Amino acid sequence: MSAKDNVEKIFKSLEYLKEKNRSIPIVVEGKNDIRALRRLSFEGEILQLHSRVTIEKFCRNISINHKEVILLLDWDSKGKRLTASLIRHLNSYEVKTDLDFWKLCFSMVSQMSNVESLPSVFYRLASGSGASPHT
Repeated sequence: MSAKDNVEKIFKSLEYLKEKNRSIPIVVEGKNDIRALRRLSFEGEILQLHSRVTIEKFCRNISINHKEVILLLDWDSKGKRLTASLIRHLNSYEVKTDLDFWKLCFSMVSQMSNVESLPSVFYRLASGSGASPHT
């Protein structure tokens, strides 16, 4: 797959994720991650993982209102550990976890280690391909 094909696939996935976020919340680590997604025109619910609440309680609270969530935590070792823990706890409450976009970014965009870098990476990719991260 060419670099242009990869960029196109990432942008299509980004648009799909925005659409999916209209009905399914995205879970992120922090406030900067929320701001980054808003800069990319995400309009749906975004849930911040709170350090004041245990992961178990956070997941239990999610399960009250949601049957599915999109996990979009950082790609560093802490983010990977948190993602694994969230999957385990959410699955115990029968909440489906969507990792498709997380996996795509992890495998295709080596310049990214955290969610807050998404806008700058997407704008850089767009400027090189003629695409727009807002399309």
